[in-house]
Order: sequence, then structure tokens, then C-alpha cells
Amino acid sequence: MTQKDMISAIDFINEYADDTTKLRFELDDLLYDISLKIFDYRMQNDLSQKELAKKLEVTQAMVSKLESGQYNPTVEQLWKISKRLNLNLVVSLQTKEDDKTEVWDTQEYKLGNIEENKKLMECS
Repeated sequence: MTQKDMISAIDFINEYADDTTKLRFELDDLLYDISLKIFDYRMQNDLSQKELAKKLEVTQAMVSKLESGQYNPTVEQLWKISKRLNLNLVVSLQTKEDDKTEVWDTQEYKLGNIEENKKLMECS
């Protein structure tokens, strides 16, 4: 079996997970994006977590939780972070009709055809 024949984890979740699990993955993806932005900022500015915490007026433990995605900040907290780091905060709410793609439905995650992968898994 080649990598092309295997179903990606994202396709597997979209195909087999219940709606609650899919929503949890969607939220985790948003928290991951936030954590990466904060971590990238800290790395690009050569700051320790303690230094970034001072700049954000939070504890080092809070920076750690933000960077690990273990903390779900409020919009107000994100707004304050963006102001203190001189970043733009963009929030976008769209109708389902405006957003034609699934959260995970991007070419980079597709490794093969889902129907082909299901058949291969049944034969195993």
C-alpha cells in the first residue's frame, strides 16, 4: 500500500467522525492557528516566554498555554494581545453558502480518493 492509497487523517475524520468530534477538531484547528501566530511572533522577535508575558501583561504560564493551544482566549483577550503586539485581529463570520469548502477540504490534506481508501481498508 502506497501513501497515495492511504486515507489522510483529515479525510478519515470528515468521513467517519460524528458532528461533535468534527466541531472539536475545527475548534482545535483555530486554537492551533492562534498558538502558531503567538509562537511565531515570539521567535521572530527573539523573545523568551517570560519576556513575551511581560509585554502582554500576563504570566509566563499563560504564554505557555497560549502557545500550546491549551487555552481558549476570549475575543477581548485576543484583541488585547493584538494591540500589545501591534498585530491586526481579523474575525470573519460567514454563512455556509459563502464558505463552499470544508475546514479540512484543502488540496494539501488530500492524499487519495476516499472511496478507494474505504475499499482498501475493507479488504485488509
